[in-house]
Amino acid sequence: MKILTKENIIEYLNEKLPDLHFSSQAVVNQIGEGELSKDIEGDGYCNYVFRVADGDTSCIVKQSTSVLRRSGRLVSPERIHYEYEIMKIREKIVPQYVPHVYLGDFENNVIVMEDVSNLRLIRFEFNKDHQLPLLAIQGAQYLAATHFYTSEFYMDTDKYREQIAHFMSPELRVVMENGVFLNIFGAKDYDKACGPEFQKYCESIKNDPDLQFQRYKLRHLFMTKSETLIHGDFHTSNMFADDEHLKIIDMEYTFGAPFSYDLGFIIANIISQYCSATFRPYDKEQDRDECLAYLLSLIEMLYVYYIEFFFEYWNKDAKIEYKITNGFKEALAKDILRECFGFAACANFSRVMGDMETADFDMIEDNDLRTKAKFMSASIDAVLFKNWQLYEDIKQPIHDLVSLMRAHRYGTGIHR
Repeated sequence: MKILTKENIIEYLNEKLPDLHFSSQAVVNQIGEGELSKDIEGDGYCNYVFRVADGDTSCIVKQSTSVLRRSGRLVSPERIHYEYEIMKIREKIVPQYVPHVYLGDFENNVIVMEDVSNLRLIRFEFNKDHQLPLLAIQGAQYLAATHFYTSEFYMDTDKYREQIAHFMSPELRVVMENGVFLNIFGAKDYDKACGPEFQKYCESIKNDPDLQFQRYKLRHLFMTKSETLIHGDFHTSNMFADDEHLKIIDMEYTFGAPFSYDLGFIIANIISQYCSATFRPYDKEQDRDECLAYLLSLIEMLYVYYIEFFFEYWNKDAKIEYKITNGFKEALAKDILRECFGFAACANFSRVMGDMETADFDMIEDNDLRTKAKFMSASIDAVLFKNWQLYEDIKQPIHDLVSLMRAHRYGTGIHR
């Protein structure tokens, strides 16, 4: 296996993809090393990722190795084979949302794909209060289409089973099964900068027997309810966008799981932004209110559009036995609603309580305000853990978020 570096990558590309043809003057940057703007950088957390640019020609080169780049954890480098395969599948379903793949080199565990850095990472656009007008409809369409067309509602049953077995990914599944549902994801300890009261509050949520039951119930759903091939890591640092376009990256966490999981994962990110926007400084309170309203609308409309798109594909392409079964669609929509907010609580709580860098909160320079934002985020998670199985309508979790925002913003819900 050839390990790619800044020094040998141009030679490699010219050998494998002569039609692109990079000159010796091409610029090579390694993602995650701070060599590019934050708006397009990403973190390169697990793999070695390079951007190669030469005039009007550019591409992204991703190589997986047997050691996760940041954590040092051993894992099979062949995970990138599955990422290549799922990108090709999803490119056929929604080509407008998936970077084009130029090369899959399984001998060297490399994929070469379209460079989408003309767009910007959504996480940092949110941090600048940039409201992306089409994000709800585009993100929902991407999820609904890729979920429906890799589900048994559409696929031949035997082929569906083969697909789920093929994309089992046990090494990567365990990262989510343990990191999101059991431990402090990606962190070594509680966020000490928030003080001992924050740790005590997070421990009270984590160790509460009723809430612990909910986390384990959701983990069991995640592990056993293989409805579709999920993205698995659908968050705002894996989404590039501008006001008109959206591209989704980093698909190596694809495996069988509930329809609701990806939706919950992105909602968790938006909840973090919602809490951050409640406390970070604004020149005018009107600007804060507009940002909060946008983020709430985004959460609501992601679910609403997801259901609309999903049943549009259902009405067109679902198997007849599902179409004629009374009440099936309505029950499925309710399951997705409830589960996605349960999964949102798990994903958000596993991040907010830890000491790992979180750009949504770390942009708040005043540590007291940052701590208040994280308290609010954890309290939202606690309420979602309690209520997720009770929701009948999307307006109910939205009401919970608004009530908690007002309580924390005006002082009645702050735990310190």
